[in-house]
Amino acid sequence: MNKFPYLMLCSLLIGCGGDSDSSADSGNPSQEGSARINGTVDEISYDDESLTVNNNQLDGSSASISYHDSALDFNAVTTGMIVEVTRLGSSAQSISLEPMTAGPVTGVTDTTISVNGVEYNYPANGLVVGDWVMVFAQMQPDGSRKVSSINKTDVGTLAEIEGTISALDEANSEFILATVTIDYSNAVIDDNQPLQNGLWVEVFGQFVDSQFVASSIDPRNNDDFNGTELEGIITWVSEDTSEFEVAGHIRVLINQSTVFDDGSINDLKIGEIVELDLVESDGNLLATKVDFEDRIDVPNNLEFNVEGEASYTNSQLSINGINFVIDASTEFDDGVTLGNLNGRWVELDGKALNGQFVLKEIEPERKDNEISLEGPVENNTLWGYTSSTSSLAQFNGQWVDIECQRAANNDLTQCRLDPD
Repeated sequence: MNKFPYLMLCSLLIGCGGDSDSSADSGNPSQEGSARINGTVDEISYDDESLTVNNNQLDGSSASISYHDSALDFNAVTTGMIVEVTRLGSSAQSISLEPMTAGPVTGVTDTTISVNGVEYNYPANGLVVGDWVMVFAQMQPDGSRKVSSINKTDVGTLAEIEGTISALDEANSEFILATVTIDYSNAVIDDNQPLQNGLWVEVFGQFVDSQFVASSIDPRNNDDFNGTELEGIITWVSEDTSEFEVAGHIRVLINQSTVFDDGSINDLKIGEIVELDLVESDGNLLATKVDFEDRIDVPNNLEFNVEGEASYTNSQLSINGINFVIDASTEFDDGVTLGNLNGRWVELDGKALNGQFVLKEIEPERKDNEISLEGPVENNTLWGYTSSTSSLAQFNGQWVDIECQRAANNDLTQCRLDPD
């Protein structure tokens, strides 16, 4: 009998694309050795205790199954769950459930359910406030969380919530995950790693009076994905396509040895659903293989690119009076540091999330008469630049990627769409 009687599923946005032949062509590399798989349970058979994860068919009859050190039986696993599997050949050795959050239902409407104070666009389907559930979801390019499965389970003693730290307040030992305030004043932080805005963490504790009181915090790092076959949605791509981000927090590099299946480097775009073979190289995650599975529609106003003279004072970076956010996900390239940033002509690359411009890369740029910009044009203005010839006005109300001629006073002329 299913241990989770209130299983609910929705259409999964990652791992559903592609065909079985694509997986077969990849040779299922772990058929001849050990490997880890991080992805979605697409199919399951309770009769013979087998399952399919990332198009890999696995025998789960001998697998140890767990969630946060609690042992479970095979019937606890359902389609739509995100799991991490350790396997030997086609046999699963262990299956770990990886929910986005676990804890009490804190609110329901006709179309939404809240767990640990985080609201999801997903029907409650009979669940009521106080029920204990696990929510399996994936981060989308716009920062939202798309639910693939919600499972009712026995009431637990430890709740979980994970996501990216924002509004870190060290003085009061608080930060925000999603929309929830986390009190970490008595939390044990794994490896004593310093907390930063933009850092992805798993937090365990209790949801009490609209606040999550943390008992332990586990920051995610490259070791968690080294040697893993990972499935996810691309949520950001660098301007030169040398690196990209999956699931809103996993930064991945490619090199000349990276193999592309069912696509090419030109297909590395936000919204692409990919399966990656990852290894750690020089402290970074490197994709030895990128397999394109499917694609979701995304708005075109997520990625931005700016160049100009940086002002960095009181820990705030701005260009032309417009503020940009530096956090744990921001990379400094080619000698740029916080110490030499102020007054320097730089290129900023990032994402627009929740009304903020969050930086992914900062690198030096040559100051010349041609300038490339990507972002929103309003009233003949883009990133604080204006055009005396109204060259920008033709793009008013649009999010565009353009090239312009820049005069010494930063006046822009001859603005045109970037042909690339």
